[in-house]
Amino acid sequence: MCVRAKQEVDKRLDFIIYRLGFESKVQAPTIGDLATSRFFFTAAEIPEILDLWRRHLPDEVERTIEAAERICRHEFDLLGFRGLHYGSEIDWHLDAVHGTRAPLERWYRVERMNLELSDRKVIWELNRHHHFVTLSKVYLLTREKRFLTELISQWRHWQKSNPYPYGINWASSLEVAFRSLSWLWVDALLRGQPATPLDFLNELRIAQCLNARHITRYLSTYSAPNTHLLGEVVALFFLGTFYPSFPGAIHWRSEGWRLTQEQAARQVRPDGFHFEQSTYYHVYALDFFLHAMLLAQRNAATVDESFERVVTKMLDILAKISQAGVPLRMGDDDGGRVFDPRRNSNEHMLDPLCIGAAIFRRSDWKAFAPGLTEECLWLLGPNHCNEFLELRPDADGAASQEFSSSGIHVMVSKGREVWQLGIDAGPQGTGTCGHGHADALSVQLSGANREWLIDTGTYTYGEAIGRERFRRTAAHNTLQAGDRSQADPVQPFAWTNIPAISAERWVSAAEWDYFSGAHTGYQRLRNAVLHRRSVVRVGDLWLLRDQALGNDPYAELLISWHFASDLNVSKKSMFSVLARDQKGRSLTLRVAANDVWQMSLEKGEWSPIYGVALPIPVVRFRCKARLPVELLTVLLPEDLDIELSQPDALRASVYDLLLSEVSYRFVFGSGHWRVGELSGNEEFALFCANRPDEYRMIGSVAKPAPSSNGRL
Repeated sequence: MCVRAKQEVDKRLDFIIYRLGFESKVQAPTIGDLATSRFFFTAAEIPEILDLWRRHLPDEVERTIEAAERICRHEFDLLGFRGLHYGSEIDWHLDAVHGTRAPLERWYRVERMNLELSDRKVIWELNRHHHFVTLSKVYLLTREKRFLTELISQWRHWQKSNPYPYGINWASSLEVAFRSLSWLWVDALLRGQPATPLDFLNELRIAQCLNARHITRYLSTYSAPNTHLLGEVVALFFLGTFYPSFPGAIHWRSEGWRLTQEQAARQVRPDGFHFEQSTYYHVYALDFFLHAMLLAQRNAATVDESFERVVTKMLDILAKISQAGVPLRMGDDDGGRVFDPRRNSNEHMLDPLCIGAAIFRRSDWKAFAPGLTEECLWLLGPNHCNEFLELRPDADGAASQEFSSSGIHVMVSKGREVWQLGIDAGPQGTGTCGHGHADALSVQLSGANREWLIDTGTYTYGEAIGRERFRRTAAHNTLQAGDRSQADPVQPFAWTNIPAISAERWVSAAEWDYFSGAHTGYQRLRNAVLHRRSVVRVGDLWLLRDQALGNDPYAELLISWHFASDLNVSKKSMFSVLARDQKGRSLTLRVAANDVWQMSLEKGEWSPIYGVALPIPVVRFRCKARLPVELLTVLLPEDLDIELSQPDALRASVYDLLLSEVSYRFVFGSGHWRVGELSGNEEFALFCANRPDEYRMIGSVAKPAPSSNGRL
C-alpha cells in the first residue's frame, strides 16, 4: 500500500518537476565508459553474423530489407495488422486500425482513461520501436545511408511528440522497457559505425537514463506483477549493464538481475509452465529469461543454478507440448515478441528451442526447433550457431506425459507420423486469471506438423471490440452447460467464479493412455452440473467420454469441436464428420449413436494471430435432456469407417469399437461391473479382440482408495 501511495505522489511530483524544467541533467557516457560492458555481440563480430544471416536465411534477409523499405514509407505491420499507413508524419499516439487517437495528457491520467474502441496495444506496438532495430540492421546489410537517416529522423520526431511526462507512451512501464531494449539494440548495432552521428548516440543514451528512472520509480509491483514486472526488471538489468557509468546503473543492474531471478522462481510452476496458463506468455517470459541469462553470462554476473533449472524446465515443457510439430495453444495470445515481432504466430512459439538446443546441447529440443533463427545468430554468435547446425536432432523420445502442476497432459501416438492430443486440466491462471480462458478440460489435436482441432486464439484485448467471444467456453473444445461459460468475466483481464479443476487420474503405458478429470465451473448454476471428461488413447486413436452429472431435470448442453481453417470438413453420417487437408491427410470424428444429441456443422471464428479473425468449420453437439447424460467421441487420424456400439452392461458404460479387423472394448465402471462374460471392479478397463467376443485385457485403471480420492 505504501509503495502504491508513493508512486501516486511521484507521478504528480514528476509533472511539476518537468513542467518547471527542473529535471536533472545527465552526461552521455563516453566510449571509455561503455568499454566495460559486453552485449551479445561485438562490433567486430557483426560482419560475420551478417554473412551467416545471408547464407543460412536469405529469404529472411530479403523480407527484412522489404520491411525497412516500407518503414521508410511509414507503413507498418503491427501485431496481426498488415500495411498500416501512418502518412508523411507519424502520429505516435494513433491507433491506425480503429482510427482513434490517445490524447497528449499527463500519462497517469491516460493510464486510467477509457479509450472506447481504441486498442492501446496497436499504439504501444509501434512505440516499442522494434522497427528502429530493423532499420539499423538493414543499414548494416546494405550500407545505404537513407535507412540510418530515416531511423534518426523518426527517433528525434518521437522525442518531440512524446515530451515527458505526457502521453500514452509513458503510461505503461513495460512499454518504456520494450522501447529501452530496442534503443539499446540500436546503440549496440550502430556503435563504432563511422556514418553514425555521435550526437544522435549521445541523445539516445541520455534518453535511456530517463527511461530507466521512469521504470525504477513505477515498477508494476502491484498493478501487473507478472510479465509486466518481468519485462521491466529485465530492461533495468540491461540498461545497468550496458551503461555502467550512469548514476543509478549499479542499482539498475543488481536489482534488475536479482528481481529477474526472483520472478523466475515466482512465475513458473514446478513443472516448468508459466503461471498465466498461456502458451504465448510462457514463451514471452522464456524469451526474457533467456536473453537476461545470456547477457549475465557475458558480463560475469552470477547465474543461480535454480534460475538455470527454471529455464531448462521451461524449454523442456515447450518441447513436450509440441511433439507433433506445433505447440499446444492455451490462454491469451499477446501478439508481440521480445526479439522479432514479425515472428508472432503459433508456429513461431518454438523459436526458444533453437537457442536452448544450442546452449544446452539438447538434440531432443532441436527435433522440435524451427531450425536456425536470426535471433539465434545475434544472441549466440557464430560459434554457438555452428554447434547448433552440427547437432543431430533426436525425436525418438516422443512420449505421452503429464505435467501435474500446470495440469497439462499430452497423449502422443507414434505411427507413421507423430500425433499429439493435449488436455488442459490445470488452473485457469493466476490471481483473477487475466490471461487465462474458460477452457477447463478442453483438448487440441495436432499431427503431421500441423493443427487439426484447435484453440480459437484471442483476437483482441479490447472488450468492446470482441475479446469476450474468443475466451469463453464455447470457443474451446469442451462442454458448456446452458449459455454460461465455466467462469464469469468481470473485466477484460479478470474472471470471477473461477472453477476448481481436478486432474483425477493419469495412467500412461506404451500402447495406451488414460486420463480422467472434472471441474466445478457449472456448480454455481441454479441447476448445478458437473462436467467430467475421460480420455483414452489406444494406438493411433483417441476416445473421449464426456459426462454431465447432476439432478437437473432439463439440462441444455453443448460440446464444440473447432477445426483448423484450411481443413475441408464434411458430414460422413449423422454421427460422424471427416476433416481433410490439402495434402489428402484425414481426421475422422465419430460419436456413439445417441438420439439425445444432435450434430450440426457450423461456421466459427479463429484468431491465428492478435487482431485477425478467420472463419473455421465447427462441429457442435447439442442436447436438452435429463441428467446424467454422456457422449462418447472417437478421433482417428485416417478416413476409415468406425463401428461403434454400446452393449448392455451392469454398473458400467461400455463401448465396442470395430476398426478394420480389430475390435476394442472400453469399460467405464461405476462399481462391480459386468458385460457379457467379462466382469471386474476397475474404474476403466481396455480389452482387445481379433475374433468376436474373444477379448483379452490390455490395460486397466484401478479405482482409487477412498482416502486418496481427490475427486470433485
